[in-house]
Amino acid sequence: MSFTKYRERSNDVQDGIERHVYGKMEYPEAGAIIKVRGTDTNDEEAAVLYVGGTSFSLKENSNTEVFLLSSSSDTMLKIAVMTPPKDKQRRWKESTGGIQHPTDPEHVLEFNDTRAHITKDHFAVGPKGMFEVKGDTIYMRARKVVMQAELIVNEIIKTPKIVADKEEIPAMTNPAQQASKSQSGGSGTA
Repeated sequence: MSFTKYRERSNDVQDGIERHVYGKMEYPEAGAIIKVRGTDTNDEEAAVLYVGGTSFSLKENSNTEVFLLSSSSDTMLKIAVMTPPKDKQRRWKESTGGIQHPTDPEHVLEFNDTRAHITKDHFAVGPKGMFEVKGDTIYMRARKVVMQAELIVNEIIKTPKIVADKEEIPAMTNPAQQASKSQSGGSGTA
């Protein structure tokens, strides 16, 4: 059995963070592994940390930074945090945020004080495009569309048949936050 000396193990670690450049994303049976190119360090690979459940995959050897959070040079103890290319990062307005396409700062899901806004007019829902927007045309490929409101059509209706019927809409569950626990005293325990 041999041990790597501390100096050799820690020669590429500065305060637990290493800066690298995007190499290639791979997907083994579980999770994601990124191979990074070194910047004055060796090329390495590490597991990808999905911050907030978001991630992306770019062309091999893209010019974007990847930071490895590490406690040593052992790649089993490193986690990769990826950043979109600096020249492609969205400049968010004050009081807004969201998720952007990794290489298009104008293609975002923005959360602001008024609404959640998908900025591109080309998007779809579901694997078969159950609801799809292409420019000024909307497609619904659902087996059934049930509305619980008045339908107002300002132009024309084209349909092969109309049947008078009524169907109730099931209630939607509220995506409320988990209730917080009240704090008592200054001990930090509930």
